[in-house]
Amino acid sequence: MWKVIAAISAYDRGIGVGGHLPWHIPLELRLFRQETWGGVLVVGRRTWESLGRPLPGREVWVLSRQLRAPQPGVRFFSDKAALLQALQSEKRPVFFAGGAQIYEWALSLPQVTDLLLSWVYVHTKADVFFPPLSETMWRLHAVEFFGFCDSTPGFVWTRYKRISQ
Repeated sequence: MWKVIAAISAYDRGIGVGGHLPWHIPLELRLFRQETWGGVLVVGRRTWESLGRPLPGREVWVLSRQLRAPQPGVRFFSDKAALLQALQSEKRPVFFAGGAQIYEWALSLPQVTDLLLSWVYVHTKADVFFPPLSETMWRLHAVEFFGFCDSTPGFVWTRYKRISQ
């Protein structure tokens, strides 16, 4: 089971500013943790650097031309072919979790069957964006609304299912 998971500005599809998320929403982070617990996160180098450490309960697989020394809970891959080969035999759920180039690649993979997207209601000065979704490939399957609270932006958690290759 391969999925894409992302938090995206509902206004401009922004996902990052200066190597970081443009917001901090504890509830959205809890949903991310619940969804991805026990799985494999596939990320690019910049997303890995923004995480700064392995995440508890998940293994992080990093696609980067700049390989690093191995560490517990993290695997590095220098090319997509090697990463795909390793994913083919993976039994745990797989989540493509950023950044923009990883998302664009993942959306083209027929093995990716679900998108778990949090549409965040905040204007950003994003410098990294989520790719546009094809309405002929994805159908909205579930929606849950989370309102504004104090200074925390509201968001809509959505699940899309692939409808075509």
